[in-house]
Amino acid sequence: MTTRPKQFMLFFTLVLIFLITGCAGLTSLTIQQNFRQIADETLPLVVQVNTVDIFSQEVPDLDGWDFFFPDPEGDGESEEREFRTQGLGSGVIVRRNKDTYYVVTNNHVVGEADEVSITLHNGRIYPADLIGKDPRRDLALVSFSAPGVDIQEARLGDSDSLRIGDIVVALGNPFGYSGTVTQGIISGLHRSGPTDISDFIQTDASINQGNSGGALVDLKGRVIGINTWITTPTGGSIGLGFAIPINSVKNVVDQLIESGRVAYGWLGVSITDTNHDILESMKEKDVSGAVVTNIYVDSPAEKAGIRPGDIILNVGRRRIKNADNLIQAVSDLPVSRDSVFVILRDGESREIPVAVQERADDDTIRAQSAKFWPGLRLYPITEALREELEKIPEKGVYVLAVDRGTPGESAGLKSGDVITRLGETEVHSLDAFYSSLTLAEKKALAVKVHRAGEELELTLGPMKQD
Repeated sequence: MTTRPKQFMLFFTLVLIFLITGCAGLTSLTIQQNFRQIADETLPLVVQVNTVDIFSQEVPDLDGWDFFFPDPEGDGESEEREFRTQGLGSGVIVRRNKDTYYVVTNNHVVGEADEVSITLHNGRIYPADLIGKDPRRDLALVSFSAPGVDIQEARLGDSDSLRIGDIVVALGNPFGYSGTVTQGIISGLHRSGPTDISDFIQTDASINQGNSGGALVDLKGRVIGINTWITTPTGGSIGLGFAIPINSVKNVVDQLIESGRVAYGWLGVSITDTNHDILESMKEKDVSGAVVTNIYVDSPAEKAGIRPGDIILNVGRRRIKNADNLIQAVSDLPVSRDSVFVILRDGESREIPVAVQERADDDTIRAQSAKFWPGLRLYPITEALREELEKIPEKGVYVLAVDRGTPGESAGLKSGDVITRLGETEVHSLDAFYSSLTLAEKKALAVKVHRAGEELELTLGPMKQD
């Protein structure tokens, strides 16, 4: 009576083990086939970008005797010689127009190269032309002509749909090893980085020198990012790689093909992230967004009614979580067309239509410092700040910095000051300061300042001069 149940249990266990190991083997085989398919389909779309920098330099014209017995008078002749330095990176074929193929790569790969060529996965080399560059996002677009060659362009995915933990594959040419494929997961999203416009995908897929400009793809073989940079103390991969989201790349590619340049939207504000101290001092609840700290007079923001102290929550349908998000969103906005900004002011949300302008170059913007208002970077006085600094009032707002050429500097305000009164209002918080600042749009206001144990009274000029 006991033998049959034992035999049955043994048989059942063996069947279960067979099914589990069989399914596991089948799953492993399916995963392997999937990676093979990704490699087969995507590698032909990932190219090697070869660059040559040419420069001339004078070198002494020495014969054999001159080498051993140099001219003591120093009158030896010299000649100018041409030198060539080579570099390489990766790129992705993202567009095709008949026999012309467009390759997106990083701006730092192309740099100021005098010659650029493309090496395909099959080893063929084609000379390439630079279409345009986008230094603020570290992107560049080159093209090459390949008559009679049929190469499919990459399938581009949707980087806005990515989630942490998604499996990804990185393809490129690290250290010149062409056609290298590595695998990992998405470790983070919306990371800040070394570029002006920072919104990076973080991955632990192995990325090394030469991978720059290569493809980061999902399990369906769709390109969801362009590999750009790594963080490393050793010079090699430690699992901290970063890629530009493909949705940002699409906009850049379109503009470079159409006009050879990228037009950025410009709002005309300076901003900072929200944090607990700032929100508490502004009498706001736990929200995320970008706090407007200064505006340019006559800018799109000022004309639309955005003011220092406003917290920008949304741009169109795009949720703003921090300052980098806002920079990215504004950069992508169409110029001279109204876009709806959702702001938080005095505890209430408001919708404001704003038509951004095209962003001028940095020198032009810096030259408008007199229009940067009020030109102050402020922070609430916290317990940590009081412990760090001596002779600081219990209440007020701390001046972190004063921008040159602004009304704040003209008023005599300095870094380290504590503003305790603006006009008739006692300033106990950022909320009080920004609320009172609206009065200074048309008239000058007295500013009471605590500086190194002394009380000073200064005058902040109006936002708009008559």
